[in-house]
Amino acid sequence: MVSPGAPSDCKSAKRDRILIVDDEPVNRALLERMLGVLGYETRSAANGQEALTAVNDDIDLVLLDVNMPDITGFEVAKQIRSADRCFDVPIIMVTALSSMQDRLAAVESGANDFICKPVDLTELRVRVTAQLSVKHAQDALKRSMDDLERIVEQRTIAL
Repeated sequence: MVSPGAPSDCKSAKRDRILIVDDEPVNRALLERMLGVLGYETRSAANGQEALTAVNDDIDLVLLDVNMPDITGFEVAKQIRSADRCFDVPIIMVTALSSMQDRLAAVESGANDFICKPVDLTELRVRVTAQLSVKHAQDALKRSMDDLERIVEQRTIAL
């Protein structure tokens, strides 16, 4: 069984990297500690603009606060989803908002999941593990499809 944060592919030494986006330093530090205990590598951003700059191919998941100055988490999620380079990165909204309307807004903006503050370590582990499992499966499928396309192309040329 693979432990949380550990690479799902035995050939890979890369740990899952999670971007934490929250304008409150205390919240970022708490999430960093929690995720560190779970074996994940973290990066952090203090606002939406920093988050949009930090999201790239190296980020495996984004934990995103909703209420931030300048750009809300909802808008950041929409922009991440519209970017070709990171549209498939899972996003989990982390917020004190908990109404059904807020949850719907999170999903409509592109979030994959939603965690209410205060964050519980067990809930965080379960939700992060679930989203990363889906991402790893999608990444493996994409690699297989790329390999298949390459084989078809080579055989077509050979014919």
